Amino acid sequence: MTGRGEEDCLKTASQDPPINKESLSELDLNRIVNDTRLRHDLNFEHEIMFRPNTYGRRGTHKKREDNAYFEALALEFDHYIRRQRKLASSPSRRDSSSPARRRCSESSSPKFPQRLPSMIIAIREVIKTLVPTAKWPTVDDQFDVDLRMQELEHGICDIAGLFEWIGKLLLGSCSPMRDPVVTAMVAKSEQAVSAQDAHQLVGSIRDLFGVLETMKLDVANHQIRHLRLYLLDESIQFEQNQILDRIATGWSISHERRWFETNYAHPEREDRFLMFKERVIDRIVTPTATFPLALASDHERLKQLQQDFRLCHYHAACGYTFTNTLQRLGWQGSPPPASYTECMKRIGAIIGAEGLGFDFGAHPDVVLEIVREAFKLCNIAALPDHRTLGLTERYFQEALDHRTAFYSEIEGTLWDELATLVHLEADAIFDMTPLEILNRYDPGGPGSYVTNNSNRGGDLSLE
Repeated sequence: MTGRGEEDCLKTASQDPPINKESLSELDLNRIVNDTRLRHDLNFEHEIMFRPNTYGRRGTHKKREDNAYFEALALEFDHYIRRQRKLASSPSRRDSSSPARRRCSESSSPKFPQRLPSMIIAIREVIKTLVPTAKWPTVDDQFDVDLRMQELEHGICDIAGLFEWIGKLLLGSCSPMRDPVVTAMVAKSEQAVSAQDAHQLVGSIRDLFGVLETMKLDVANHQIRHLRLYLLDESIQFEQNQILDRIATGWSISHERRWFETNYAHPEREDRFLMFKERVIDRIVTPTATFPLALASDHERLKQLQQDFRLCHYHAACGYTFTNTLQRLGWQGSPPPASYTECMKRIGAIIGAEGLGFDFGAHPDVVLEIVREAFKLCNIAALPDHRTLGLTERYFQEALDHRTAFYSEIEGTLWDELATLVHLEADAIFDMTPLEILNRYDPGGPGSYVTNNSNRGGDLSLE
């Protein structure tokens, strides 16, 4: 890195370490117990657990910021390493009272905002959340900011000894499965100090932050597992109290009231639970429909159901188009189940290859695959002609156009099928406890969850 690049890095990189007490505060027990979304999601996922969130655009941005911080930290350590070498090279500078030592101290003082004090504080505060309170005084002594900064200024800070002490403390507090990582971190720090390598030393510090975060995650995940039954049993009462508290503090429910009156204020209908189910189904089958704020905790799941229903409609449209194409080619009756399944499998592969950008339109590749499978079943060796492709595409477009009667017919059939399933399941779980419902739909696979401070999708993630 050039001199200009080093200067820019020291000026622009974050002053605070990426992992600190505040960034990990969402893992505190009090935050977990009072996290509305987490408490709600526990009803749907059997093995929710926290993990670092390194995915997507936000994860990439965080990595970039982390790298900049640790690069700046390495430059600061390099400053003190060069300072130590300068002091060691001149015997007259070893005496702290000598004029030469004072001139060296003044000329070598860093001209940039220092990150080391806040780093020392961050490590100290996170460690104190992981060890018994009886050990806090010792931790405070080891991470005395003024003392450690003075030791760095005079080139006498025993960094290797400090890492060795940290290693022993963590080995007595963390899960045994973390022992190899802690041991490797201590060994790496010793090598860095011996080689006077600032970047290797910062690598050890980065490993330390990683270990502290992992330990905090381990504790939080253990607490979730331990409290799961209690949290599930109290989930309904908890959410009711949360909503009542929000209303008491001024949260307006006028939109929800209008939604309720519009959908349920029908004196001739007594079964309001049935009406609720039907209105939710109506929104699931309508891709552009929105859901009221009262269902905010389930918006992601409901939007996923909308997407799943679109996919069901799309596959149904493909099936109708496949059958229509066969009939135009002279096929009598319905296609064989094996051929139908093979055609749907190939169309599914095309949709999967397109990913989330698939628009559920009359995709040329899908049309071609339908015609190709129809030709194959009818033993037509020729390549699909433009006329057949055009007729198939128009029929397919009609099945996908929400303004057509054909689209409404397909949607109505699927609505009836979905409603039958919903009513059967609602009746089956009506008297079940939250835990029994969870076990019915999620027998035990790991789930996923994202959270960071007040922002979802940040530094930490629940899985």
